[in-house]
Amino acid sequence: MSLVAKPRILVTYVTAGTGHRRAAEALAQAIAAAAPEADVQCLEFLTFAPRWFRQGYGWSYLFLVRHASWVWKFSYHAVDGQALYRGLQPLRRAWNCLMTRRFRAWVVAHPPALIVTTHFLPADVCGAAKRAGWLKAALVVVVTDLHPHRFWLTPECEMMIVATPQSLLVAGERGMSHHRLRQLGIPVAAAFGSAIDVLDWRQRLKLEAQRRTVLVTSGGTTVGQFEQVVEALLALEGPRPGQLQLLVVCGEDEIIRRRLEQRALQSPMPMRVFGFIDTMAECMALSDLVVSKAGGLTVSEALACSKPLVLYHIIPGQERMNAQYVAAHGAGVIAHTPAAVAQAVEYCLIDPSRLHRMQAQAKALGRPQAAADIAREVILPLLAKLPSAQTR
Repeated sequence: MSLVAKPRILVTYVTAGTGHRRAAEALAQAIAAAAPEADVQCLEFLTFAPRWFRQGYGWSYLFLVRHASWVWKFSYHAVDGQALYRGLQPLRRAWNCLMTRRFRAWVVAHPPALIVTTHFLPADVCGAAKRAGWLKAALVVVVTDLHPHRFWLTPECEMMIVATPQSLLVAGERGMSHHRLRQLGIPVAAAFGSAIDVLDWRQRLKLEAQRRTVLVTSGGTTVGQFEQVVEALLALEGPRPGQLQLLVVCGEDEIIRRRLEQRALQSPMPMRVFGFIDTMAECMALSDLVVSKAGGLTVSEALACSKPLVLYHIIPGQERMNAQYVAAHGAGVIAHTPAAVAQAVEYCLIDPSRLHRMQAQAKALGRPQAAADIAREVILPLLAKLPSAQTR
């Protein structure tokens, strides 16, 4: 009896923030469910880079967005321009390949049939490898922001997945072939599109049924005026007594989590404080409104749960596009100061119809099945076309 080789699928990401990883994990789960015969591996691409580069990559991004956002803004827009990008791209590609040169040895030892990436660095390296001829795997690039920056453009890929009609138009105008583009959304974990037992989770988190619930999240890493936003919302207990309660997720910032836990003990407004959690989908499902920074994954997760957003912090560049998209479609508002955040939330308490309209718009924009759609409409057809030699 002959054994049938399993196709090996690599889903890869880079940890610069947590969104790229969350999208990759969602895709890996969806692909494994859609193609149980495949060997699916989810891997941080900087595993192939030197330690100093791996550690410096994420650190430098966080440093810029926290302490020198004007540098990030200038760089983002400058390199997104055609002239500078055309001159810089050959150098960028050579540097990326040099820093991740161990990837070639991994491919030789573990040849994949298909590679899916949720970050532009592995997209670039894999594109260069395909052009050089030593990588035979099919390549799918999944853009995890609403604007396809030129860094995402990978003409060597078999398919590039974008989130919105505008993203599709921009990618096409920038030279991506129409037959290599699909608009299927940003992948989120299946839990964000699943029903939960609301009563059970309300009891677990000790939420009061008569109060509206607002989820305040910093994303994976705390940036912006997060604590000040929480304080501004707690102050609403004075003018709006008994109307609001908070779920506060601090991500990986343990210092802020401990401070806010102490603050919760003194607050007349109920507030539950968490660090990094794996129950974000449940917290969103319980909430009436999400107060967040404008990261692509957090925005997509909230919309998948039909939850409107108040966006309190916007990293210049990619997050500005995310925020403008949500606001333009009526699924959220941009609030640049803690006082503006509190005002936006208070308006929703005063006028419930406003909140209901925003929830309806959020539901219209949400793509809770994006990961499953990508697996079914892109990954499975590509696997069917692959020659049997491209299996393990």
